[in-house]
Amino acid sequence: MAKYQLNQMRNRLNPDKDGLWHATPAPAQKFDTDDLCRLASRHTTLAPFEVRAVLDLVSDFVPQALAEGRVVQLGGLGSLRLEYGSEGVREPEDFHPRLMRPARVVFRPSRQLMQEVRAALFYEPGGIVAEGTAFASVESYRRWQAGRQEGAGGEP
Repeated sequence: MAKYQLNQMRNRLNPDKDGLWHATPAPAQKFDTDDLCRLASRHTTLAPFEVRAVLDLVSDFVPQALAEGRVVQLGGLGSLRLEYGSEGVREPEDFHPRLMRPARVVFRPSRQLMQEVRAALFYEPGGIVAEGTAFASVESYRRWQAGRQEGAGGEP
């Protein structure tokens, strides 16, 4: 299950949408490489340390392949590629590599991965964040809000 938090967002470009509540991912527990290796090894004859060794080997070769301009396919997960650009120049002769912007590594999930994630995904409330304070539920936020109004002399 994917938990979400409600956050009140500012929208300077569209005043009609300023202050609307939007769902954003709630902080989640990490699923680290060791967890992944233990889970993956349950379905194979490999030990978790062997799965880890394979992942480490792959991660050793990916940076060089990306630096060579290659797209790295990661099986059914998707692919990694570099994305970069530069400042513009008026004439081709004015271009110099110093005008390049820093490169970013971009992950593009496979169609299969996205279909499987969407099929297994369901959402669950994970609280609400208002004015930098996290609340467990909308109800607890409303109680806090009512208490603030009472303290300010306003009607709840």
